[in-house]
Amino acid sequence: MELLEHETKKILEKHDIPTPSKDGESFVVKAQILEKNRKSKGGIKFAESRKKAERIAEDMKNGKLAGRKVESVLIEEKVDIEHEYYISFVYDTSTRGPVFLFSADGGSGVENREITKFKIEKGSKKEFTEKLRSAELSDDISDRLSIITHLIFNVFLEEDAMMLEVNPLVLDSKKDLIAVDAKMELDNDASFRHNWSYPKRTAFKREKTEREIEAEKIDEEDHRGVAGKYVELEGDIGMMLAGGGASLTNMDSLIAYGGKPANYTEYGGNPPTEKVYRLSKVIMSKPNLKGLLHVGGTANNTDIYRTMRGFCQALEEEEPEYPIVIRRDGPNAEKAFELLEKTREKLDLNMNLYRNDLPMTESSKKLMDMIKSEDSL
Repeated sequence: MELLEHETKKILEKHDIPTPSKDGESFVVKAQILEKNRKSKGGIKFAESRKKAERIAEDMKNGKLAGRKVESVLIEEKVDIEHEYYISFVYDTSTRGPVFLFSADGGSGVENREITKFKIEKGSKKEFTEKLRSAELSDDISDRLSIITHLIFNVFLEEDAMMLEVNPLVLDSKKDLIAVDAKMELDNDASFRHNWSYPKRTAFKREKTEREIEAEKIDEEDHRGVAGKYVELEGDIGMMLAGGGASLTNMDSLIAYGGKPANYTEYGGNPPTEKVYRLSKVIMSKPNLKGLLHVGGTANNTDIYRTMRGFCQALEEEEPEYPIVIRRDGPNAEKAFELLEKTREKLDLNMNLYRNDLPMTESSKKLMDMIKSEDSL
């Protein structure tokens, strides 16, 4: 789980690592989203007074940054910077342990500058002093940096972080070291050791929607098969997808034919009827859908009838009025398609059914043609 800047800084402050004050004469206003290069995208701005900073913050919260709504904004004192350093700790697969990343030239654009990687042996203050001195820093700054680096490393360990980055760690005009910006990724598997209350976030670095959280429970509560992978998107075509890489192929196909996916999902591994029913309900619960594409390859180990029973149960409850295309095949498909035909008749659904004589990618074209036909009426 990746934390926002203000969440990371609260953890650093708990461990006595200095961060910018919330008071001062001039301020920096930062949009709290998980996005690189916020400054170049308008997510970091400066103000000469608290009142102006609050106005900027309000404007940020009323808009979007990198296509995402800004839920929170951090206002801090603007630090008088004399020098910027880069410090990061991550786990390294080659050393099978944590490593220390350092640059004496930190700040914005550090990824394009030289960063030194040190293998950590004991993680003592003495070890960090030696490593920093090897980076051709003066004895005085090496000693001072080693103290705060040791503190940051302890945070990395104690908080079960996968990554902890302070960039920049600033030497200000008063010769104090301050963590001006920081980010952190926690190990979800270690949550039982902590009292974390952070919102769940997706791979798209935003908070999970209610539907995403509901879908997640499907696999948590039943280990048979997979049916809880659901990522909400901004489109209006529901996607009920089966079969790993084929799922992405079918999403690409829909987009190529002019459709906009409302979600990404996939199910497989012969999930029981109840799990497919719950996933179908999640997909169909998104408002303003214009169509539903239920497509997958020819299954080997998934009972098509067993899964379509769950899908048909959801259809009976939702009674969707938008066009639906189903393309599926595999064990027990004859029985499954008999059920689908009965459900279509009973509910008078605009639903076309195909088996593996129709190429998967053609399913998207069939659905988009049906939607265009409806729109023209």
